[in-house]
Amino acid sequence: MAFNDGDSMKDLFPGHFKESERRLREVWDTSLFVFDANILLNLYRYSDTTRSEFLRILEKIKSRVWLPHRAADEYFNNRLSVIDQQEKSYDDTTKLIASLKSDLENARQHPFVSSDTMNKVGLVFDELCEELKNNKSVHTERISNDEIKEAIASIFEGRVGAPYEKEKLLELITDGEERYKQKIPPGFKDGSKSSDSEVFVEKCRRYGDLIVWFQVIDKAIESGKGIVLVTDDKKEDWWERFKGKTVGPRPELVKEFKDKAKNTFHMYQADRFLELARENLDEKVSDEVVEEIREVKRRDKLAYRRMKEMEYLKRRKLEMSHLFQELEHGKHRMMAYEEERHKLNQRMQELESMRSDMRQHRELLLGGDIENPEIEPIMHHYAAFSEEYAQVRHNLENSSMKQKEMKMHMMELEKEVAHRMKIIEQENSADS
Repeated sequence: MAFNDGDSMKDLFPGHFKESERRLREVWDTSLFVFDANILLNLYRYSDTTRSEFLRILEKIKSRVWLPHRAADEYFNNRLSVIDQQEKSYDDTTKLIASLKSDLENARQHPFVSSDTMNKVGLVFDELCEELKNNKSVHTERISNDEIKEAIASIFEGRVGAPYEKEKLLELITDGEERYKQKIPPGFKDGSKSSDSEVFVEKCRRYGDLIVWFQVIDKAIESGKGIVLVTDDKKEDWWERFKGKTVGPRPELVKEFKDKAKNTFHMYQADRFLELARENLDEKVSDEVVEEIREVKRRDKLAYRRMKEMEYLKRRKLEMSHLFQELEHGKHRMMAYEEERHKLNQRMQELESMRSDMRQHRELLLGGDIENPEIEPIMHHYAAFSEEYAQVRHNLENSSMKQKEMKMHMMELEKEVAHRMKIIEQENSADS
């Protein structure tokens, strides 16, 4: 898109301005609703009521929903893992209830709680555990008989994009490498994911978000429609944040979309999508449903933060381990240099003594007889000892220099260890 001096600020910086209420209503009436894989996967984390409400809204706009092929692929690749995670959540909750019940039973003698009340509490806990057991059984059944998957398949029947050809993906990966270097959204936060694998599918994993983004733009160009992207991706390469609050989609994304597709782009997380659906589609969506989705988001955010913290701690631990290994290696090298210098010093002293004896012997033999036949072998041995002496002296100087360098390196390592330990102590202090 070419710009002129007369273009408005809103045209030049579309990602920094909100649409009017009237225009937003038009967006909801005419745009395609595109969903990321995480939206579909989160359906397994919702209660039956919330899931039904969400699927009902999708059914309402069924004629205008669309799923990028990459998003569908990621949904199927991660579905079983999410089901497994939820199974563990059921188990963790059951264990927590059992532990709480046990603590209360151990406190039965508490003077302020009657035994009758304690019995009632115990029955409630038993009922909770039984319900969790039954719900877990239903959830586990989804591994082979998944009604959620069937509902998704029905809603998106004929509304899934085609996959990119391998040549297109190779071109995208090349483009993506440069975009990630320049921190151009989306996807650069996944830049740390390994791309060294020879398996092509694994290479594409690093550029999953970028593939979705390009497929969304291509769909907008093909259809001539604006896009409402619904995603629960929380990374900064999708969202603009200020002081911990989400302002909106990254302005770079809005601008790139407008430049390429010549249309409008909006992006919402699941809870905001339902709130706006209530306003613009005249659909009933309870506050409880919206709040549950937000709670799932909070838990997911907390789990994500914990995962990042664990990765950080592992990285720190590995760094410290390498430093300590290097220090230990340095200590052994220092000991080896010290032993080498000791042996070389001893040999120098021996050679110095032998050379001194030979010089004295030579002077006695030379007393006045230059033609003495014993002189030649003595001179030959003296030269040999002198050559070895020079070599030993050179080796000693070289060893001393290496030892000095190693000592300086050890001092730097010790400073680095002390610095890292100080940072860790500060972080621990801040956490507490």
